Amino acid sequence: MPQRQVIARRTVLALIAASLLAAVPTPKEHFGFNPGEDYKLANYAELTGYFKKLAASSDRIRLLEFGQSSEGRPMYVAFISSAENLKQLERYREINRRLALGLATADEADKLASEGKAIVWIDSGLHATEVAPAQHAPHLAYTMLTGETGEIRRIRDNVILMQVPVINPDGLDMTATWYRQNLGTPHELAPLPQLYQKYAGHDNNRDWFMLNLPETRQVSRLLFREWFPHIVYNPPYAEPLNPHIPAAVMEGINQIGATMKDRFARENKPGAISYLNFDAWWNGGLRSAPAFHNMHGILTETALYQYATPRVYKPSDIPERFASGIPAREPTVFYERPWLGGRWALMDAVDYMLTADFAILELAASRPSQFLLKAWQMANAQIEAGKKGGPYAYVIPAAQPNAWAATEMLRRLQGSGVEVRRAAAAFHLNGRNWAQGDYVLLAAQPFRPYLVDLMEPQKYPEIRSGTTGPTKRPYDLAGWTLPFQMGVQFDRIDQPLDIRTESAADLAPSPPPVSWLPNGGAKKPRVALYAPFIANIDTGWTQWVLDYFHIEHALLRNDEVRAGALRRKYDAIILAQQSMASILHGSRQGETQGRADWQSFADSKNTQRPEFTGGIGLDGARNLQEFVEQGGTLVTLDTASELPIALFPIGVRGLIRAAAEGETSGAWYCPGSILRITTDPAHPLASGMPKEAYATSTGGQAFEITVLPEFNKGEREVKAAVWYANRDLLASGWLSGERVAAGKAAVVDARLGQGHVVLFGFRPQFRGQSFGTFRLLFNALGLGLR
Repeated sequence: MPQRQVIARRTVLALIAASLLAAVPTPKEHFGFNPGEDYKLANYAELTGYFKKLAASSDRIRLLEFGQSSEGRPMYVAFISSAENLKQLERYREINRRLALGLATADEADKLASEGKAIVWIDSGLHATEVAPAQHAPHLAYTMLTGETGEIRRIRDNVILMQVPVINPDGLDMTATWYRQNLGTPHELAPLPQLYQKYAGHDNNRDWFMLNLPETRQVSRLLFREWFPHIVYNPPYAEPLNPHIPAAVMEGINQIGATMKDRFARENKPGAISYLNFDAWWNGGLRSAPAFHNMHGILTETALYQYATPRVYKPSDIPERFASGIPAREPTVFYERPWLGGRWALMDAVDYMLTADFAILELAASRPSQFLLKAWQMANAQIEAGKKGGPYAYVIPAAQPNAWAATEMLRRLQGSGVEVRRAAAAFHLNGRNWAQGDYVLLAAQPFRPYLVDLMEPQKYPEIRSGTTGPTKRPYDLAGWTLPFQMGVQFDRIDQPLDIRTESAADLAPSPPPVSWLPNGGAKKPRVALYAPFIANIDTGWTQWVLDYFHIEHALLRNDEVRAGALRRKYDAIILAQQSMASILHGSRQGETQGRADWQSFADSKNTQRPEFTGGIGLDGARNLQEFVEQGGTLVTLDTASELPIALFPIGVRGLIRAAAEGETSGAWYCPGSILRITTDPAHPLASGMPKEAYATSTGGQAFEITVLPEFNKGEREVKAAVWYANRDLLASGWLSGERVAAGKAAVVDARLGQGHVVLFGFRPQFRGQSFGTFRLLFNALGLGLR
């Protein structure tokens, strides 16, 4: 081709590229400001509106609506890659599926890995008040669509980016509305007076095996049943390491972390630290659940003062050490380039996030076939491991006392990609007869680590600082064994299982059995749930349980409690887990709210709005006592039991003082574990419960009845309905100071006048997971109507 024609062709292509770029709106053109600017937050409609414009103006993006949020907002995922790749998007999905599920032969796996593209998932906005991730989403998408550097072209050619602009739409709108309303007032930095996701709030990142929330169900479908991304990035892992996570996953996560740190150094961005807070033990977060699915799940936390308000940090504002003990002002092996102060704003956080994004994307683009082949190798290794036993399978009888809960458990496993099968004929195994239709969970499946981790008891390891230091405490739960929490009977099969099975397909949801409801549904109590203006996650989960079981209830606010006359309207009132001080006083008017580092901020703007301050006060506490004396039932969960113990004449005292950090004296410490309990089937509170069961405890309380036997009757009668086991109290997780609670009362029914105070030492509705103890709560709600 003549030189003149070559030049002309290049000119035409350059003009076409420039025209295409011009058609793609910049973030500032759409929003009227650059997301990340001081004092400005884009809301959900604005953000999704931008992504719709991008999809309409570029062939490098496809926008898919994949579900709805808890409050009905549409949720979107953007597929961003080259135009050529997006034309074959379904082909690349099928390649990835066959490799991730171990369906390909070895020869086919090599060919598919060479043909496929690395798939990287990046989501934003899970924790809505951590505003930077959602505000950074438009910048990531725009750069990916319009960037023409060699690196970005290579990323588009070799990677399919699955970007969820906002994974918690409802929370973003709550936060943006709240901040805009308070901007420029003394309440500019005040915390939201409500949970930033319906029911869960911050616990929306604690629902990734239970799938109680529509957001987690829909995202899990994309991750674990349809697309199987190689990297799941939620904008650091440390010991202890869960033994069920494949070693290859942790090796990959360490590689990703090293790549991030290298890029921060190359871009001269100090302050990047690794191995800080989050362990690799717990299975239940968006960063951790993928690791049990042979995926590289990684989380970063980016510093931000609050909302879109900047702050200038003096060197003296920087703590000497992080909570983990790592020095914060001096270089260390995990913190080579400390950040020593200066102005820090939302745009700085956005910029750091983009650096981390492109570190991950560049790594995936540099070795796509390796990520694809590695996914197949891990899946194949897990299938082969399951064929060798340890265990071979789990069998769940279809007919059992909690048959409905068993189905609910299996549905949740299916939602995360676990294959559930049924016995095609009756068989005999483990010394018992099994029926046709009983459920079989074969260990020989690609997500074996996830299955085994949820079905087996956890034993939290002792990792100490030095030889005599305290045991390192878990970041979240220490034990979470799903059938224990849900009260489901099952058998572990440790011998080869030679039976014919058939797929259980997707189990359909069914309404809860009427027998679970208060009084078997015969008499419906008028229920109120105390709802403070200090956003309380346990209140949210209690509301989820009540809604899930269609138990009608009212939300009880401070002013209504202070007004009194509660018995006219309600039969039962629930105080979810919270401190007595929080119930009585709430947020005090004019008091600085939130994190400790705010206290020294001279230009403080974080006092709560007056209408959201205060608690029930002592007058409200007296009204609650009057409610009970007139025939009502007050149900208190965990630490909320402090209030009636301290203020009502009920003859009960709490026995547990939690161990302080570093204490090694044998004091009680239960960091989210499953304990054995025994019940009194003759007591109405334990109706329908087995004699021996399990309770999930986080901290917890045990009770002692102090009423003398000769006075323990009539309107002052106090009885225990549930006790902690006398020995072998720990079933799963970690427990220190067992002797403090062993054999002691865990649930107490204290008569007061014509009514009842029901004290729970644990949370029977914990995160909507502990189906096995829901009945205790429901029985308590109906106690006064018997």
